[in-house]
Amino acid sequence: MISKTCFCYNDRVPKLTCLGVLLGVLTVHAVAADVIAQDESEIEVITEPPPQLEPPAEPLPAETPPDQPPPPPEKPAEPLGHLRVGGGIGFGFSTGFISIGISPQVSYIFKRIVEPGVALRYQYSKDRLPVPEVTWHTYGGSLFVRIFPIPQFFVIVEGEIINTGFKQGSFTSGRTNYGNLLLGGGLVMGVGKGAFVATSLKVAVFRNAFYPDAFPIISVGAGYAF
Repeated sequence: MISKTCFCYNDRVPKLTCLGVLLGVLTVHAVAADVIAQDESEIEVITEPPPQLEPPAEPLPAETPPDQPPPPPEKPAEPLGHLRVGGGIGFGFSTGFISIGISPQVSYIFKRIVEPGVALRYQYSKDRLPVPEVTWHTYGGSLFVRIFPIPQFFVIVEGEIINTGFKQGSFTSGRTNYGNLLLGGGLVMGVGKGAFVATSLKVAVFRNAFYPDAFPIISVGAGYAF
C-alpha cells in the first residue's frame, strides 16, 4: 500500500508540474498578446510626415513718414555794394530858428565797417529872434566817415567848410567862410536791389555865427549802391 501510494504521488508530480508550466507559458503568451494588441491599438500609425511649423513671421518695421524736404535756407539780405551815391534833405530847428538843406554825396564802404565819403551842401536858414529877422543862403562841402559798429547802424564824424552870407532887412552882409565839426549817428536800410534809405542826426561841436546854438541837424535821404 505504501509503495503504491508513493508511485501515484511521484507519477502525478511531474504531470502537474508540466501542466503548470504549460499553463504558465500560455498565460505569458496570452498576456503578451494582450499587451501587444493593446499597444498596437494605442500606437498611432503615422503614414504622412507631420506638417512643418512655419517660423513666426518677423514683425513688420514701423512705417516711417517720408522724409520731409529741408526748409529752404533764408535768403541773405541783398548786399548794398561798395560805391554808394545818394543825397539827403536836412532840416534843423531851435527857438525861433529853422534851417532846411539838401546834400548830394558819394561814399565808398570798406569791409562794411568804415565808409568815407564827400558831400556838397546848400542850406537855407532863418532866424526870427532878431528884429528884423535874418536869413542865410549857405553853400559848402564836407568830408565824412561813417563807422558801422553793427550792421545798418552807424556813427558819423563830419568836417565841413561852408560859405554863407545873410540878409537882415535891407542890409546884406558879405560872404564868410566857417568851419565846423559835426558828430552824430544814423541808420541805413536796403529797400531793393541796390537801393537804400538813410536817416541821421548830427550836432555841431563849435559855436560861431552860423552855429550859435547846438541845435540838432536831422537828415533823411536815399541812394543807390553799386
